[in-house]
Amino acid sequence: MATTEAKTDAVEQEVEEEEMGGLDDGDDECLILISSEDDNPREFELSSKSALMCNLVKSILEGDINAKKIPIKKVRGDILELIVEYLKHHNGKKPEEIAKPIRSVKMERIVADKWDADYINKMNKKTIFQVILGANYMDLPSLLHLGCAKIATLIKGKSPEEIKNILADDSGDNKHEENKDDQ
Repeated sequence: MATTEAKTDAVEQEVEEEEMGGLDDGDDECLILISSEDDNPREFELSSKSALMCNLVKSILEGDINAKKIPIKKVRGDILELIVEYLKHHNGKKPEEIAKPIRSVKMERIVADKWDADYINKMNKKTIFQVILGANYMDLPSLLHLGCAKIATLIKGKSPEEIKNILADDSGDNKHEENKDDQ
């Protein structure tokens, strides 16, 4: 019990020192996140400062401070690449929280960082849902909230039938269009 607390304290101390910065800011250690869901796992290198935004990584490092390669078991390589892009952009600095309830359908008006709006707007619905699942698995609240906010903008002010169509699986959208043509 005492050793677990000591490890936790050591990791928290290390994180606090990184947040404060100093002369050796450029010497931030790198971690490698490995997608394990694919037949051909992909590796993504990023700074430990960036990776520590993710609570899954933080927990793993509490258990093994010397870990350099971290397998991310339930996230595909393409989705992990998007998550790593987000982590690298924010570089360990939590973005400003998104105000709730959502007051606009434009992401640029909802988020403080224009990059976040551009990042999430370039994705299709299916990818957004995969990023939400990945962010949830990796315990990355800021990205989870960004994805959910984007979905909220898609359905804001819509009727239940429109929401059903918007949230329908993309493959289901084709069937819905076929049904319209039949009528």
